[in-house]
Amino acid sequence: MFSIISFIINLFLIILRPVYSLRIGLIPYRSLGRISGNMEYYLRNQKHMSDKKKSIDLLIAGCNPVNHQILTMIERRTKLIQNDFIWELLKKIQDNILKQHENSRKTLDRFSWIDFSHSGFLLEWEIWQTIGPQLNFTNEEIEDGKRILVDLGIPANREYVCIHARDSDYTDSPDFIRDPQDYFSYNDFRDCDISSYMPAAEWLVEQGLYVVRVGHQAKEEFSNGDERIIDYAYHARNKMQNPEFADVFLQSHCKFFIGCTAGIYYLSHIFDIPMVFVNMVPLAESGRSNHDLFILKKYWNNIENRYMTFHEMVLRGADWNRLWHDTQKTIADEGIEIINNSSEEILDLTKEMFLRLQGVWVDEASHQEFQNRFRNVFPQNHPMRYFPGYIGSEFLRQNEDMLIVN
Repeated sequence: MFSIISFIINLFLIILRPVYSLRIGLIPYRSLGRISGNMEYYLRNQKHMSDKKKSIDLLIAGCNPVNHQILTMIERRTKLIQNDFIWELLKKIQDNILKQHENSRKTLDRFSWIDFSHSGFLLEWEIWQTIGPQLNFTNEEIEDGKRILVDLGIPANREYVCIHARDSDYTDSPDFIRDPQDYFSYNDFRDCDISSYMPAAEWLVEQGLYVVRVGHQAKEEFSNGDERIIDYAYHARNKMQNPEFADVFLQSHCKFFIGCTAGIYYLSHIFDIPMVFVNMVPLAESGRSNHDLFILKKYWNNIENRYMTFHEMVLRGADWNRLWHDTQKTIADEGIEIINNSSEEILDLTKEMFLRLQGVWVDEASHQEFQNRFRNVFPQNHPMRYFPGYIGSEFLRQNEDMLIVN
């Protein structure tokens, strides 16, 4: 039945194409990273194409998005339909098309379906550097946001930094539930410890900034008794009248964001907020824009009692932004353990970002040499040779042995 409906819809689009180039786009509305990052990438591409012939795009979302504020802001930029039945029907048709073609998502463009499956990361970097943010707040929303900051204890016009650490309670989509029977799902290698952020938070407070720990929920409290370190995720979010709006406003107006491999960081990234990425894993989880900094988790070999070089991990398939279960198992069976960044490493990277934004960072010749050596860890034509931004200078200096290419 769906094959017939799919054929009719695609035939209609093909027949219509000489008159109207119509495309259908199914918004990934139940994933925070995708509804923010992937849709912002789409909108920036549309802006980039403003001087060229564009298609007429029909966007559809369901009625219960993971963040209503983001969907509202998307609707200010483009026409969309919110209807659960239409979205589900078209999703089944789209899935049926993908099953019928070996080229997978490449067929979507041919059949006039917009591919919302990615944010451009590792595919091309230019759009994020050249086209500014496409979502905006109304004047009324800005005033509401300012009141939220004051209610949280941040005085008017005071700068603050948002931080987030992924833990076992985190999920980018409310539809995803970790399987306790699946070791690699329940013990997710992307998780990290929020307490390791405390020295960085305390240092930022010493510089006159406030620190706000963000997130939908949190497994453990983040506090040292200082009122300038605010645990929004653990204490304040569930008291908000409109927490989804507060989530977006907080991250879109911070001085910079400190986070890890969790889709929530897109709530800052889509507004071109400078990003400090820590505990990034695997090796292709880098910064997204030219003002971003990042450091990686490391790989300890329990058999040989040493850290693996980055190149050794590239050879083991850790050179992209995913570690599938078979690769994880192979690495674990070899006695290799994925190690979180230390508090000192996180603090060093935080200091580097602060100094860069203050315009007093000194980029020594050796720093660029280390940056180039890290890029050369990857094969020729690998997209990680061309990522924007920087891997932490002190991190590379202290881990120079990991830059050896075998």
